[in-house]
Amino acid sequence: MKLKSAAERIRRDSLNAYFKRINWRFMDDRIQREFEILNADSHSTDIFGSLYISRSKDDEPIKSSNLISSQHINSTHVFTGLRFLGFNITSPDNESLEVAFERNAQLWYSQGPSGDVLVFVAPYQSNAGKINETEIIIGKYQNPSQITPKHIKKHFSVYFRYCTSTSQHSASNMSNYIYRQYLIFNDFRFKSTYRHKVIKTVERFLVLIFAGAAIWASLYAGGKL
Repeated sequence: MKLKSAAERIRRDSLNAYFKRINWRFMDDRIQREFEILNADSHSTDIFGSLYISRSKDDEPIKSSNLISSQHINSTHVFTGLRFLGFNITSPDNESLEVAFERNAQLWYSQGPSGDVLVFVAPYQSNAGKINETEIIIGKYQNPSQITPKHIKKHFSVYFRYCTSTSQHSASNMSNYIYRQYLIFNDFRFKSTYRHKVIKTVERFLVLIFAGAAIWASLYAGGKL
């Protein structure tokens, strides 16, 4: 690539990233509206440990900098508070009892330097047990403007299902485990790894089938069946 062409591409991508950061504000408003609708059902949200929302602009040092959304990297987090599990566990040093709890299951939107948006879910954190995955990507968008209210409703739906799948009260349920694996499989970071595992499993299964068929055919030909 020639110098001028490369410079023009970087200039264009930089300008596009700037406009995408501007668009974050409007997407964030759509998230806020959906959050307020859902959070109005306090009876249901209390069971999750209550729902909260925060943004990178609410935290220092961005909060006191007076920067607008186009001047910093944006993120929006929806998360649960503390949820007590109704039993006690032995402390790590085995010298006392602790109240079992789980907290901080998250749905968050994160914008990279290019302006692209990744949507993640993260499991409950608990002192009574651990979920293997730390976070799963459930969406990838080139521009915040692509994330419509319909997309946001779907993200929240996935998030609530993931909460039920990672709560200590229900994480051992097979359907919940399968759902978690389904989300991991569709995370683009893990697709190639999972595809390789699936292919290997299918190959081994076919080898067993063909081997069994060969033995059956041999016995049949020898008149032993």
